[in-house]
Amino acid sequence: MKNRRLFLTTGVAALALGSAGFCIAQQAPDGSKFVGTWKENPAKRTLGAQPPLRFQAAANGGLEELRGPEVRPLVQPVQFGAKAYSVDKSSNMIEWKKVDSNHFERRLYESGKLLSTRKIEVSKDGSTLTEVTERSPSDIRTAVFKRNTSGGQGLAGVWKAESMRGTPEQIKIERLGAQGVRVTSDRGMIRTLTFDGKSNPVAGPAVLSGTADAAKLKSPDTIEVAMSREGVASNTVTLVLSADGRTLTQTSKRNSDGQTSVTVFDKQ
Repeated sequence: MKNRRLFLTTGVAALALGSAGFCIAQQAPDGSKFVGTWKENPAKRTLGAQPPLRFQAAANGGLEELRGPEVRPLVQPVQFGAKAYSVDKSSNMIEWKKVDSNHFERRLYESGKLLSTRKIEVSKDGSTLTEVTERSPSDIRTAVFKRNTSGGQGLAGVWKAESMRGTPEQIKIERLGAQGVRVTSDRGMIRTLTFDGKSNPVAGPAVLSGTADAAKLKSPDTIEVAMSREGVASNTVTLVLSADGRTLTQTSKRNSDGQTSVTVFDKQ
């Protein structure tokens, strides 16, 4: 009888442990703490890992722009005065205009619809470039770049971001299945973050082909994202929630040189 009581007691304890284990499994991190609408706080922005603007001489004697990550950029021809032409084997088309030797304009279209207009001004001494990007009358960004190469005039050169101001970005984060989230920017970019470390393509207008994210949930408050283009790793982005769940800090680290940039979002 004593042994029977011991068996029953042990069985109940095992059942209790099993129930506790089930509860722990049910409470496993799933990214739900990140769900909500978030708006950027521009005052807390830093630009260390912001990709530079890069223009270089093309083999045909013209000019071309390198877009995207430095380790795997997309090369786009700059054809002044030509009708809108396709780029990146997509529905995107661009149209360049040279106003004078220091002023340039580029329009970006998707399926015939104007997405954005970039107005670029190079200072008379060739050291500073100011870029104004307008997506709509209420969404305008102004960025100032310094020439990172000695000498030179016009667009040709490498330009490092010095400052940026404009309409704050807003993102929406939603649950995606049991373990994953979808991040949608108010500018149409969609990032699918499943926490299995597998790459998922980034979608949306003006997204460069081959751009992908591979995410892991490091803790209930931290998501780590490996960014790449055409399979080549470029940046590591870490998303961290504050203790009160009201602030989301995004830190992007460039793999090539370790430079970082920070974007802070406040929950709406």
